Amino acid sequence: MTNIIQKLYYGELCPCEKPAPSTERYIKTKKTICSAEQQLLERFPECKELLDEYTDVLHIESQLECEADFIRGFRLGAALMLDILEIQNQ
Repeated sequence: MTNIIQKLYYGELCPCEKPAPSTERYIKTKKTICSAEQQLLERFPECKELLDEYTDVLHIESQLECEADFIRGFRLGAALMLDILEIQNQ
């Protein structure tokens, strides 16, 4: 079995490729978003291009937030490991 560093090196570990959550809360939220988008397009079909542009930018913002959260979480995990190792070496 390979360790986590080897998995990362060989591209076997890629958190950004994990599928979307399958929790009931996530599914309900996603349905609400889709329903609202559909209602907007039904009421204002002339705004489809603007809504598409808006959702594209929203997805980019979400990706940037996820990236920042991942980096913060990774750094926190590394800091915890360093602290644990420091305690063991005392």
